[in-house]
Amino acid sequence: MVLDYKIYVFGVHSMGLFNFFKNKAKNSQKSPKLNYSINGNSLSIGDFTGEYHQSPNGKFILAWKDQNENGKYILLERGKVKLQAKMRRPNNGMVSNSGVFILSDLTSKGTYGLFHIINAEGETLIKQRCKANLGPTGISDDGNFAVCQALESTNKSDSCKLYFFDIKNKKLLWNKLPETIGSELSWPESYRFDTKKKVLYLRYDKNRIYRYTFEGTFIDSKSYRYDCINTGNDIEFLEAVKELKEELSTNTDPREYDALIAPLTKGLKRFSDKDAKSKIHRVLGEILHLQGNDAEAIKHFETALKINPRIGVKRTLEKLKKID
Repeated sequence: MVLDYKIYVFGVHSMGLFNFFKNKAKNSQKSPKLNYSINGNSLSIGDFTGEYHQSPNGKFILAWKDQNENGKYILLERGKVKLQAKMRRPNNGMVSNSGVFILSDLTSKGTYGLFHIINAEGETLIKQRCKANLGPTGISDDGNFAVCQALESTNKSDSCKLYFFDIKNKKLLWNKLPETIGSELSWPESYRFDTKKKVLYLRYDKNRIYRYTFEGTFIDSKSYRYDCINTGNDIEFLEAVKELKEELSTNTDPREYDALIAPLTKGLKRFSDKDAKSKIHRVLGEILHLQGNDAEAIKHFETALKINPRIGVKRTLEKLKKID
């Protein structure tokens, strides 16, 4: 269904509205009469049609069009043109309740992008250059915090980094490789900001949600690892197994690992790679030994050693056999 919105301001016709886009954002206090329509994910005004995002309070609408290095964007406030400007390849736009908005400029000259944070008056608050293409972005409802995800790049300094910004103080708080990187779950579908508790939520498919503090600390490392072992691909699974193996040597509560035995055992059927199987058998042996089930632990260590003589369980296996 197409929704038509008609705005009458100062009796000026909309023809030629976008003929005066400038390189620098122009503040349009006296916007002309214009008709715009929304159809699905697109907003149309005159000869302009682009993607759009509306602020949660409905006050602002940001629309943008990526058009062969000659893109445009427009900010509407209560239906009136507030700002309009050129941007080479605007993408991933979002606008907050305060009118502060974000846009990624995805250049075609090399693998890099620009992340823009701009207020409702057209002032660029932050411009972050990344030597990588840019993926999912987000901004808090109040316009005080923002996040953007750099995609994979040959430049190691920026590749796959997650950037978190304090807009109010106009600074980058941190950038890091998120712990959820390098797999099917690499890129979140959306973000949510809890500005009271200072928590950033990353939402992935299958309703998986992982949290970071505003200081960049990953809160849900344990639940993420469990998810990887239960349903992750081979990369996720083996990375989680590696972390689990490192933890086993220091953890004193063997009951914590009860829930992992079944998915680890299923992993022996899910993955055919011999190296993966040997690592799974080793971890199962370590868990069972920690839980006092040395008879079963010996079986897994023997199988791991048979598959891979360098798996690193030979001495442990010899000690257990002497005790047994």
